[in-house]
Amino acid sequence: MALWMHWLNVLDSFLAFLSSQVGLGEGLAIVALTFLVRTALLPISWPNAYRGCIRQKTLARLQPELRRLKEKFGEQPEIYAEQLMALYRKNGISMADGRAIVGALAQTPVLFGLYQTLRKGARGRFLWVKDLSRPDVGLAILAGLTTMLLMSVNPDLPEQMRLMLLIVPSILAVVVALKVASALSLYWTASNCYSAVQTAVLHHTVAKRIRSGSLKND
Repeated sequence: MALWMHWLNVLDSFLAFLSSQVGLGEGLAIVALTFLVRTALLPISWPNAYRGCIRQKTLARLQPELRRLKEKFGEQPEIYAEQLMALYRKNGISMADGRAIVGALAQTPVLFGLYQTLRKGARGRFLWVKDLSRPDVGLAILAGLTTMLLMSVNPDLPEQMRLMLLIVPSILAVVVALKVASALSLYWTASNCYSAVQTAVLHHTVAKRIRSGSLKND
């Protein structure tokens, strides 16, 4: 608990430093801190996202074969499971990515600490927002729109569910943002923009390596 409180104090102090000493003000300090934290986490988040992207593209390529297995062995669950596992092994797909799980767990304290800091500590004005400690409709809508942007830059979303996967998370983001401090809405907006750029660069990188034949799984 003492270590956790120390971590929260570090984040709070750094936010205050960016706001007061650097002169960014509360709003821009939140954006800057979000970008700095996300950049610091890139050595963990990029490899996880890279492997996930390869997995998505491999599964998309295997869809015809997966459908044939389902049609052929759908009524024989044990044989279907064996054939499915064999197909996955042949194409280098594991049922669970242990490194991705460890990576996600490693990032959780950092991101949750940032969430806690902004939920309790952010005050002041930013653009049209009079008080970052209270909900704001404009920032809530921005959080929803940037959530939609983040989802839309992923070309591997299934076409039959694409519209739902764009709209539903965006609506949920707006609903949640209307109930929390607008500092968090600003954080989500900044984080969504960062993730959207990272996702676009990731898919461009993977597609380029596929075309050149230099794609690796890690």
